[in-house]
Amino acid sequence: MARSLETYAGKRRFAATPEPKAEKSRQRTAGLPRFVVHKHDATRLHYDLRLEMDGALASWAVPKGPSLNPADRRLAVETEDHPLEYADFEGRIPEGEYGAGDSLVWDRGTYETDPPGQASRMREKGHLSFVLHGQKLNGRWHLVRTRPRGGKTSWLLFKGEDDAASKEHDIVAEHPESVKTGRRAIRGPVRVSQRREAHVEPVQLLINVWPPMLATLSTPHGMGAKPYVFEVKYDGFRALAGISNGRVTLQSRAGLDLSRRFPKIAKALASIEAVEAVLDGEIIAFDARGRQSFEALQTSQPDQRYCVFDLLWLDGEDLRERPLSERRELLTSVLANVGGPIELAERLGDEVKSALAAAKKRGLEGSIAKDAGSKYRGGRRREWLKLKLHASQEVAIVGYLPLKNGEPGVGALLAAVYDEGRYRFAGKIGTGFTNALRRQLQRELDKEHVDAPPVVDPPRYREARWSEPRLVGEVEFSEWTRDGKLRQPAFKGLRGDKKPDECVRERAVG
Repeated sequence: MARSLETYAGKRRFAATPEPKAEKSRQRTAGLPRFVVHKHDATRLHYDLRLEMDGALASWAVPKGPSLNPADRRLAVETEDHPLEYADFEGRIPEGEYGAGDSLVWDRGTYETDPPGQASRMREKGHLSFVLHGQKLNGRWHLVRTRPRGGKTSWLLFKGEDDAASKEHDIVAEHPESVKTGRRAIRGPVRVSQRREAHVEPVQLLINVWPPMLATLSTPHGMGAKPYVFEVKYDGFRALAGISNGRVTLQSRAGLDLSRRFPKIAKALASIEAVEAVLDGEIIAFDARGRQSFEALQTSQPDQRYCVFDLLWLDGEDLRERPLSERRELLTSVLANVGGPIELAERLGDEVKSALAAAKKRGLEGSIAKDAGSKYRGGRRREWLKLKLHASQEVAIVGYLPLKNGEPGVGALLAAVYDEGRYRFAGKIGTGFTNALRRQLQRELDKEHVDAPPVVDPPRYREARWSEPRLVGEVEFSEWTRDGKLRQPAFKGLRGDKKPDECVRERAVG
């Protein structure tokens, strides 16, 4: 018969915590009973040993964790029984909840008592002798009850003398990772005292880590042999978020404020459980068919999301010197209980062919390949590579050709790229516009009218109406011509997050 789980349930608000409820119909698993060890950073870092017995998980908190040395007697404080479903739980228990902090599945497997089937009787007598069959822990172990300690029952956990014992290896230090996800970095709860301390303005946090790291255009053949991970290449606005004790700033990579333009995202960022944080990601939107769409960002489309791919600063610590893999693990913790428009950037695996195949199947722009061990360095870097399925380019808009039928509106935009301190003509863009957008662009460009072409090599268009480079657009195209012009460009939308002098022609490396 299952042990009572009333104590477990009474300590938790399941509307707030991701921890599982007990299912009344849940029975013991077939075969040998299970065990799990959770690595739990709560009030302090400790390890929770859980043994399946009587339809529940009998649990002990081991402050120093298990030791393979039989001479080490580790304190193990008996805690409330947990439901069997808890064996698979890994995540972050929210601030203010019982046991708040990160919990990882540090080890798991099966166990058996000697003699078999005596777990409940041994527990009652105060001496459990059992053999573990885990991914990290194996061989004979003992749990021996000592005396009550602060109202809780104390035990000693120690390794039996056998081939799995070792006096040289520190299993906790040598293998900190989760056996479920491979995750290593975890963090505890946010202290009340931390929130009471004075904190800088969120914009100062962005200044601390500026400038953003940028990816370099490449091809699969030019990547080299580094161990890469692949993320979705989002088609939206790059945005860095600074969070300081509930205050938020959201800025483009050009330093433009995006908080007012995307208020729902800014509001959701304020709920993140961190005293200080700097996030790096992309704001995207979806069209009526549920597909990612850059054009949808130009409207008041309600389905907007902030897909976060990096964590640069956390609670007073600059994380940029840590490898990407660790930053990603801490980011997972920071975003664990955040819903709504904030999402963890999606990974496409660790193999280039399958990543690009998945991106193509879903109609994505491509993938970003990132060196898993890379530090965060400002500027354009080879550790991050853009792999595009369709060629695209940001261009400075330097004028337009009017519609030939005499109606108001832009017939074609005149585009340029920035090259060694000058704007160089890059061709005309005649497709990708709605009638309303054609009229809007004409009004905006007429405000910036200039008599002389603002490019060093202007084309001879009699009807051309030139403008000061103020607006930035994004285009898709087939290729660059030999004389540096865009072939078959199609307009995708305006980029309010970029400056004209950032529109440098992208060339694939490798």
